[in-house]
Amino acid sequence: MDGAASPTVLVTNDDGIDAAGLRFLVQALVSTGRCRVLVCAPASDQSGVGHGITWRHPISAKPVHIDGATAFAIAGTPADCTSLGIYGTLFNGIIPDLVLSGINAGSNCGHNIVCSGTVAGAREAFMCGVPSIALSYGWVPKKSSIHDLKLAVESCLPIINSVLNEIRNKAFPLQFFLNIAVPTDVSNHKGFKLTKQGKSNIKIFWTQTSSGVSVDGDATANMYTQDTTGTTKISCSSPTQEQLWSKKIVRNSENKSEKEEEGDDIDWQALQEGYIAVTPLSALSCSEIDTVPYFRGWLPRVTDNSCSSSL
Repeated sequence: MDGAASPTVLVTNDDGIDAAGLRFLVQALVSTGRCRVLVCAPASDQSGVGHGITWRHPISAKPVHIDGATAFAIAGTPADCTSLGIYGTLFNGIIPDLVLSGINAGSNCGHNIVCSGTVAGAREAFMCGVPSIALSYGWVPKKSSIHDLKLAVESCLPIINSVLNEIRNKAFPLQFFLNIAVPTDVSNHKGFKLTKQGKSNIKIFWTQTSSGVSVDGDATANMYTQDTTGTTKISCSSPTQEQLWSKKIVRNSENKSEKEEEGDDIDWQALQEGYIAVTPLSALSCSEIDTVPYFRGWLPRVTDNSCSSSL
């Protein structure tokens, strides 16, 4: 940011450009009048795609009208959207000062940070040298409302504004990006809490189902793909008696020993206690310190065994 020029904020997500969370976030940023807002978000829902990128074929960008912002819907992943938005060609050479990814309808904590497209949108910016924040809200079906999602955005504004000030003062550390998770009962949250990424507090189960359509009508399998020529072709056959269909079920862990972690600064624990969890992340995977001595002794044995077996 130069002098008193307004900062530029790029917004992306993984729920898609029409998602209420993204629209509330853009609306909140525009209403402050303090920054220029750009939007580069997936044309369709890309939840759970992690840090996937489009490599083998071009992707399209379609202009979309969003009041107060310049916006494009991208036929790609969240990481694609961030990369394309930062590159500058879509926005006449404008490079954002800050990238915001979200706000996601569903909290991103623990191990699910790995598969989160929302976090990937922020991580991609970080890897490109641009400060970024991933935002998520602990949406619970039949309990949360669209209004809660709007409140979650508003609760994150102090962090966003502070980060923009730090960037202006060249004080924001570029070795990290931030992951913010807002608790379900957002109207009664206890404030911000600095946390670290915990281990997963969820368990994955699979149950057989009769077809590739879930009970709520959402497809559980992608039946079609497009090749680089734009020709649509069937990627798998229609459901038959020979096919076995399974559906994923996600539940909170009921085993107390699986949920216990040292310290009171774990992201998902803080979230359950009603805090807004603020977790600095990096693109590097940090190994558990206790495993290092094991592998230090194990690796030479691999070499020795390999030499012995070749004789």
